[in-house]
Formats: sequence, structure tokens, C-alpha cells
Amino acid sequence: MVKVGVVGVGAVGRMAHLESYLEHPDADIVAIADTNPENLRQVQQDLEERQGHEVAAFASGEAMSSAVGLDAVSIATPNTAHFTPTMAALEAGSFVLLEKPMTVDVAEAEQIVAMAKRAERWVMVGMTHRFRDDARALQRFVDAGELGSIYYGEARILRRRGTPTGWYTDQKISGGGPLMDIGPHALDLGWWMMGCPEPLRVSGYTTKAIGHDGLDFLDRWKTYTPGNQDNAVYDTEDFATALIYFKTGATLHLTVAWSVNGPQDSGLKVNVYGSQGGLSLDPPTVFATRHRVFTDTHVPLTAGDYYKEEFGHFIRCIMTGQAPTVAAESGLTVVRMLSAIKESAQSGKDVILGE
Repeated sequence: MVKVGVVGVGAVGRMAHLESYLEHPDADIVAIADTNPENLRQVQQDLEERQGHEVAAFASGEAMSSAVGLDAVSIATPNTAHFTPTMAALEAGSFVLLEKPMTVDVAEAEQIVAMAKRAERWVMVGMTHRFRDDARALQRFVDAGELGSIYYGEARILRRRGTPTGWYTDQKISGGGPLMDIGPHALDLGWWMMGCPEPLRVSGYTTKAIGHDGLDFLDRWKTYTPGNQDNAVYDTEDFATALIYFKTGATLHLTVAWSVNGPQDSGLKVNVYGSQGGLSLDPPTVFATRHRVFTDTHVPLTAGDYYKEEFGHFIRCIMTGQAPTVAAESGLTVVRMLSAIKESAQSGKDVILGE
């Protein structure tokens, strides 16, 4: 059995991490940590009843990692609180599943990568959409080179109204609005489905165009965080877009929004265009030509249970010794692109990565 500890048992920690481990036959949750004592006690009691054994509870991830010998640690804290518990887990010799974004700071992400190498442990970043059945099937066409030279991609999530409650709209805790919330999922999947080219230059734009408008929300993620449930602190953007240029000559257009005055469509859309073919995630289709005729290959798959696949992969990697498919280095590259988008939006100028 893989002994697991989870840091952060709010909405994401409960619904994704804890439930996925509880369903896995080779995972055993032996410890949890959270800064909210009431939430911590409630989850501890529930886990003990469901697993039939005691679960240690701590006020911080650092205390948990230093007190309990753990094979694996899940980090499901708010964005700006990823760094410290991750470093503590690595120092204690645990493998880590770290929620996206890896961090909101490039220097912190670089330190995590370096620490993982020193500790001879790996960090898997929670880019959940890479584990979708439809996305993985389409990616085989990219890996086989059937799209030819990929020159353009687009990835977007546009909610008519869908600002999450809680800490997400507080810049000090989230590090940004939709760019740091749904942005990492869209950016990573689009980049991955283009073959993960090396980014060169970024042009970004962000704005809080709508903010509070008193409308009922159509697609709202609710946190377990006490206070700020009505988004009393709202100092982030609600719309972000960027054009990312890669060293291959390809570009990726990213657009994410919590609020737009347009059709409600919160699904993740990805389109990739190459010299020999293209693909679309929704619905999953590969576009090509044969014998001077258009051919559309419809992939009969849905997204599937990608949380189950993600956490199953994490446990399997620990048990077999294989490296995860979403390595810390990939998470670092995504953080660099996200940070460049913010910097470009603030300065009004393109940002050259590496400078």
C-alpha cells in the first residue's frame, strides 16, 4: 500500500484528491493537513469512518511531513501556498502530486525542480486534462507525426458567468483570476497537444471587464474556505488572452474567462493545425486529406474519468518506479508562460522568455 498524506482538504482536496485515493485499492490515506481546524476535524472523522483506521491531522503540511513517514503527498492548497509544503514533502523523501499551477512564481517553481533532483524524488503536476480519454487518443496522431508541421493552436475556456467563490478572486492567495485558475488547464493541454514546443515570446492581455454584476452564476466552483464566500475581495482579472510564440515558429492562442457577454460554454476547447492535418477536441476529430478528398476521423470517446486516471497514474508510478508523464519540468514551463502573460499584460509589451 502507498501511504498518502494530503495537504489542503478544501473543495479540490476533498472532491479530487481524497475521493480518488479512497477509490484506489493501493492507496491508504494516513495523514491530512489544513489550516482550518473545523474543516480538518470534519474530514479526519469522515476518513476514519470510511477507512476504518486512525488518520493523523496537522495544522500544516510541514508538520505532517516531518512527523509521518509518507510515500506520497498531495498538495491541494491555494495557489500561493504550494511552495512550502512541497519542499517539506520532498525533504522528507516523499513523491509529490502538486495541484496546478505548480506555483505562481517562477523562482519557486525552479527551486522545486532543483529540490526534487537533490532528493531523488519526482513531482507530478496536476494537469488533469492530459488524462482525458479523448485528449490522449488525439495526441497519438500528433506523436505519430500525422499532422505534419504544427504551426498554430488555440485553447480556450469561456464562461458566460462562472467566477468561483472564496480565495480565487483574492490576488494575494490565488496569484491571479482565470489565468491562474482555469488558465493552466487550457494552456497546458493546448501546448501538450502541439507537442510541447519550447516557448520563445509572449504577448498577453488581461482585464476585469465585468467583475461583480449581481447575476446568478451559471458554472460556479464553491470553496470550503470560511469568509470571502461572496467574493468580498475581488482584485483579479476576469478575462485573459495571450499569443505565445514558440521556437518552432508555431503560435498558440490562449483565452480564458470567468465572465463574458457571450454564449455560455465552460468546456475546454482545443484546436491544432498542421501542414498535413489538424485536430479538434470538441468533438474529438482529426482533419486530413486523402486522394484529394477531405477526410474527417471522428474519435468515439468522451473525456472519461480523468481524475481516476490521473491519480491512478500517480500511484502506479510510485509502485513501479516509472517517471510520471507530467513532470515538474513541464509544470515549470507552464509557470514561465503564465508569468510572462501577466508581465506582458502589465507592461503592454511582449516578453521574451529567458530574459
